[in-house]
Amino acid sequence: MEMSNVEFEIAPGRKVGDTHPCFIIAEIGQNHQGDVEIAKQMIKAAAAAGADCVKFQKSTVLERFNKKCLQRPYDVPQSWGKTYGDHKLFLEFSEDSYRELQRYAEEDVGGVVFSASGFDYKAIEFLAEINVPFFKVPSPDVGNLDFIEFMAKKHIPMVISSGMQDMDTMRRVYHTVKRYHSKFALLQCTSAYPVTPDSVNLSVIKAYRQNFPDVVVGYSGHETGTTISLGAVAFGAKVLERHVTLDKTWKGSDHSASLDMSELADLVKQIRVLEAAVGTPDKTLLPAEGFVKRKLGKSIVAVGDLKKGSTLSKENMAVKNAEPCGFPPHDFNKLLGATLARDLEDDETILESDVNFSANTNPLNQKKKFIALILARKGSKGVPGKNIKVLNGLPLIAWTILACHKAACFDEIWVSTDGEEIGRISEKYGAKYHARDAEAAQDTSTSREGFLEFLKHHKDVWAVANLQCTVPTQDPALITKAVDLIKSDGVDCVFAAAKSHRFRWAPIDVSKGDVCSRPLNFNPYARPRRQDWNGDIVESGAFYMFKVDQLLATGSFQSGRVSYVLDEDCLEPIDIDTPEDFARAETLVKKHNEKLSLLELAPKLVHTNGLSGDANCQ
Repeated sequence: MEMSNVEFEIAPGRKVGDTHPCFIIAEIGQNHQGDVEIAKQMIKAAAAAGADCVKFQKSTVLERFNKKCLQRPYDVPQSWGKTYGDHKLFLEFSEDSYRELQRYAEEDVGGVVFSASGFDYKAIEFLAEINVPFFKVPSPDVGNLDFIEFMAKKHIPMVISSGMQDMDTMRRVYHTVKRYHSKFALLQCTSAYPVTPDSVNLSVIKAYRQNFPDVVVGYSGHETGTTISLGAVAFGAKVLERHVTLDKTWKGSDHSASLDMSELADLVKQIRVLEAAVGTPDKTLLPAEGFVKRKLGKSIVAVGDLKKGSTLSKENMAVKNAEPCGFPPHDFNKLLGATLARDLEDDETILESDVNFSANTNPLNQKKKFIALILARKGSKGVPGKNIKVLNGLPLIAWTILACHKAACFDEIWVSTDGEEIGRISEKYGAKYHARDAEAAQDTSTSREGFLEFLKHHKDVWAVANLQCTVPTQDPALITKAVDLIKSDGVDCVFAAAKSHRFRWAPIDVSKGDVCSRPLNFNPYARPRRQDWNGDIVESGAFYMFKVDQLLATGSFQSGRVSYVLDEDCLEPIDIDTPEDFARAETLVKKHNEKLSLLELAPKLVHTNGLSGDANCQ
């Protein structure tokens, strides 16, 4: 889960957001049975259980319901009156009772926030009058945008449930409140009492975080037990509301879907444990692991008695649980070629002070090479003979070879191809020709397969720069900069990058019945001007550089420590794949050559008028 810095003050001195503890609301609602003293007992018990807030429900009954609704007979076990109106009036506290409960929570109990849901305009006016720190918007009123706007205009923080709503409605709610302030949270909620697990849809929490990245997201639960609420917090809910009761057997429809106070206390405790366990996304060796690493972690040891000055090799080193700890297993290759500063006995740990790293242990100073590798496959679906098709007087592949020569930072330049003519022409421009195995030169073959096939035949390579010959405007300065990053040993992989200022949307999957998309890298309700937006970093496709041992160890050429070099001038990226691309490339390559004078590096003997072939860069 990606962390956000969005936050707001939900109550004096209490902020909510990803960097703050989950704000836990004990929803007393009308589970007080219409008795102020029971309500006080519930406030005290909820505070003792660790809730951050106690919340009630405020209505102006005669305004909230029409006459027929109030006059409807209500002869059910949960009823507190003969009609529905009598039932609601019995449970509704007076304004004086609310003030009394607020004083009790804030002064007598202390340390717990007092608030309420307002179900009508007069109720909201009253709650604003007694200075509740936030309005809770109940699910039935979320679709009433005039009511939402009425609350938003008061610039009081809002916690908005979303039961019985859809995403379009929530977008309208978001947009309505945003016109006035940003101090609000959206809570996933399913309005069923109790709700079954298959109707909870915790994934909506992630959808809210994705669709509304600049607001706090939470969860209002009506399920039994605490498991789902803990899952909500793990999914990123930073406001959690649960109904509470003193007795689940009491009269009233909410009691069965409520937590008793012991369950609430356990939930609060488990949430705080969960929050501590979530931690940070940084994967590092932690202090708590130190003892276990010393006990169980493996180290490199000597094989046989070794004399001072001995050269370390695969034959005289092994990896074991060792005492004391020494070099970790991932440093095995680093030690190859190093010499010993003292005698070591068989099975003795190799320590840092035991080793001399001479210049010969650095791959730069060994016989291993840093090469440029251009993959060029024969056969082309788009442009026949593409790789050696003439572009501004030279075959396409020659422009990339010449850029490598201009960069002057490679031990060798190689072209790996299954096309003999491609190989012959490449050699004329100073590249070496590797005849690629047929199984690694299929239409479905990947670049990775091409790398591994080449390296199988060339064991003397420690780093590879894979340059795309379909990008004929390679920048030698950028190539050199990337090579220097690899050689500095600060990174394992470098790729050529450009900035994109395109607003991206998710594809619509018609097969799944989708008809709508969603933004992927921007908020349409706070759409930035392009000139005020840093944009996205994207691969330009020009080149990828990597250390061979990283590829062999992980199976990926973009693993380990990955970085990029940014082509600030890449305003018109080109990757030739169609005849139209060739036409556009003529002008760009002409300007590129005028800037870098690459043609001066081309051997005069190989002017390419009339060259032909059928190859395709992979």
